[in-house]
Amino acid sequence: MSARILIVGAGANQICVIKKARDLGIETVAVDGDAKAQGLAAADIAEVANITDPNEMLRVARLHRVDGIFPAAEWGVEAAAHAAHELALPGVPPEVATRVRNKHVMREALDRAGVPVPRFRGVTNRAEARAAFDAFGVAIIVKPAEGNASKGVRRVDRAEELDAAFDNAVQYSRSKTVLIEAFMEGEEYCVDGLVYNGEFILGTITGKERSLPPNRFDLGIYTPPLIAQDETDAIVAMVRQSLAAIGFVNGTTHIEVITAPEGVRIVEMAGRPGGGRIPTDLIPLTYGMDFIADALRLTLGEAPRESWQYERGAALFWFPAQPGVVKEIAGLDAVRGLPGVVDVVMTIQPGETVAPIVDCVTRDHIGYVLTTGADAEAAIATAKEAQRLCTIVTG
Repeated sequence: MSARILIVGAGANQICVIKKARDLGIETVAVDGDAKAQGLAAADIAEVANITDPNEMLRVARLHRVDGIFPAAEWGVEAAAHAAHELALPGVPPEVATRVRNKHVMREALDRAGVPVPRFRGVTNRAEARAAFDAFGVAIIVKPAEGNASKGVRRVDRAEELDAAFDNAVQYSRSKTVLIEAFMEGEEYCVDGLVYNGEFILGTITGKERSLPPNRFDLGIYTPPLIAQDETDAIVAMVRQSLAAIGFVNGTTHIEVITAPEGVRIVEMAGRPGGGRIPTDLIPLTYGMDFIADALRLTLGEAPRESWQYERGAALFWFPAQPGVVKEIAGLDAVRGLPGVVDVVMTIQPGETVAPIVDCVTRDHIGYVLTTGADAEAAIATAKEAQRLCTIVTG
């Protein structure tokens, strides 16, 4: 009898995970709170349930007698951990899941363990936010303690900007706690990896091109990063130290870091695969490593088997668009014909409205191009040429 795995989250970002599990001969039970979630149709068994509810995840897991629970979506990480713990299945303990879900709790855990962190404070109202701003005396980042996709994240330089930033962030925080941090100058990177019996296994470090303040989100990502080996080593060392500090010993992780002048600092941590097709496409294209296959094996209590086979380049850049109603989309055939283009996804369609792009959700509503090349520079060049050729006319 084949193993059966519960995949928590079945949206567009999780379809590749579901398909990979089936390719490996693993029977899939996909669960999502949205009955129209695209991944439900790709699974052997589909369930509609609230993925943030531990009791619901436990019910579904027991009903289908699963052998592992894979947290594929951010909102399901804690509920998946509670269900796995209750059934004595592989996974992170519930308290560790909370540390990777709640940025304030994460900061406190790192600080207690002696891991360097920026000045921070968790606040629940405007007055507390003002007190933190006054105490820090520098530019700050205001973000939901529990959020995702860069929603509600804003840089604040002046006191008069603070109330609006707090109000924006708190609406995206389930706990209604907002994290105030001293702004960290430096380059930001994603780090995707696996942890097996406490040993961190690097999938990739991803470089970024980011939006300008006050809202901060990725405009393009690429692998491998354009950094020297000593900087790579410093990033990996900080990731290892931080994972140990929060007690993350088995599972899949996605971590954001900044290489600040004073050293590498953690931005946030997650207990699930990264977005932007990093684990499903960028890692295999760059290194020939089947990252998701090993992530699924870890969920079943098996040892990882994959490793880097070579090094090339891969990039994913989102198409820009001005707010307004889409009148025309031109140039997609030319984009698809470019050497090195792996995939073109255009989500927005004529007649639909482009909202102001302020986070990953509004950005993802447009579309993107995925490219590969002999190195990162070649992949980036192709992606930028694709952006130039594709015109989204709004009015």
